[in-house]
Amino acid sequence: MAVDNRARLAFAFSGAAQGLISNGILYFLLIYYSQVLGLDASLAGLALMIAMIFDAVSDPLVGRWSDRLRHRLGRRHPFLYFSIVPVTLTYYLLWDVPELSQTGLFFYLLAMIITLRVCLTAHVVPFSALTPELAPDYDERTALMSASNSSFWFISTIMGTAMYAYWLADNADYPDGAGVLRQEGYIEAGLVTAVVVFFALSAATHLTRKYIPRLSGPPAQSASVSEGIRQAGDTIKDKNFVVIGLYGVFFGCAMGTATALWVYIQPYFWGFDSGQISIMLFGQLLSALIAYAVLPTMTRGRDKKPVLISISILALLINCLPIFLALFNLFPANGTTSLFYTMFVLGIAQVTVIVITASLSSSILADVVDARAVDTGRREEGLLFSVQSFISKVASGIGVSIAGMVLTLISFPSDSLSTALIPETVSNLGWAYAGTLGFFFVLSIITLLFYSADRATHEKNISILDSLS
Repeated sequence: MAVDNRARLAFAFSGAAQGLISNGILYFLLIYYSQVLGLDASLAGLALMIAMIFDAVSDPLVGRWSDRLRHRLGRRHPFLYFSIVPVTLTYYLLWDVPELSQTGLFFYLLAMIITLRVCLTAHVVPFSALTPELAPDYDERTALMSASNSSFWFISTIMGTAMYAYWLADNADYPDGAGVLRQEGYIEAGLVTAVVVFFALSAATHLTRKYIPRLSGPPAQSASVSEGIRQAGDTIKDKNFVVIGLYGVFFGCAMGTATALWVYIQPYFWGFDSGQISIMLFGQLLSALIAYAVLPTMTRGRDKKPVLISISILALLINCLPIFLALFNLFPANGTTSLFYTMFVLGIAQVTVIVITASLSSSILADVVDARAVDTGRREEGLLFSVQSFISKVASGIGVSIAGMVLTLISFPSDSLSTALIPETVSNLGWAYAGTLGFFFVLSIITLLFYSADRATHEKNISILDSLS
């Protein structure tokens, strides 16, 4: 099945919805509930951790269910249609919170975040599982995932910029950086985001509906529970799947740590002020466009493994080398124009690399799905993509935890807004940041060396599947 613009647009809409929700949860949810609503930060963290436990169960359940569902709309689309309203409603209610006690606020957050995550899983996992069948070609599936991931980062960057520039901007009632405490701003942004998410999820679902007749159906006979568990275990133990899974864990830990410490590195290590940081964020809008434009050319006629290894090495250099050079006074000095422009360009490159690696690794996973279908005769896209979904969530969570440990290890002052950092603390922050990222980047690159499939293997698998259909 050749990929047309309709499919690319559908994946772009899906990526946009995921990007909007991810931006709100990752960057603003904790500060909103703890600083604005007054919920104890430890309770907010506990709610998010419990929600992750639910993810551990719901992701593979939804994935395997969508592999085996019998419905007139096929295996995937019943989940896609179901998810639209609950995701939209719970995202808005996450921000428009009634007056509650500490206990009530905790359980409200817990209920909303669990419901949102489970219902979002009902979209993300089945939609991602469409990839192998919508794009059987070795290169086309990379382009499809690039549309999704580029849209994810583009729209989330716009939303992050709009939050600081409009909804959380300082005003007469909230001066001197206190705009982030404006509850009305979060509620208004939540409403606008929810409306956009509703239309994006609806568009993604509707645009892919026409492909339903051409998608594979569920297996002729449903396996027993014990047999299903055994089959799932065999699939998850597939060597290439384990390699891609471990790559996702290590690379995700690196990027999770980098994301969590970014707000510390920019002002304290590089010395950038809020205006410069805003300009750098705005410039990263180019990243998604660059990634979408260059990725097809990078992969055309080449195997994905060496390309992904090369991009991962580039990620290592872009994120770590400037820090190490600065520690040895071999980089433009803080406060200089040359430093700002250098980091502005590198910031665009950092996000570009993230989009490319996410697209390539998802495309490789789609190749693994086809290989498993040849080996077992089962289409298990839902199961495999659900495990990848969970791995990305866990890796990001681990990255945030590591960031906290790094700050504790270097004795970073808790009153950092009013405490001038001594040079030793700044230096330790740089060493810990670059050293931690470098460790995980190297592990991810070493892991990829064990991946064994290539373009010829994939084309052979597709030929076999075509002959069986």
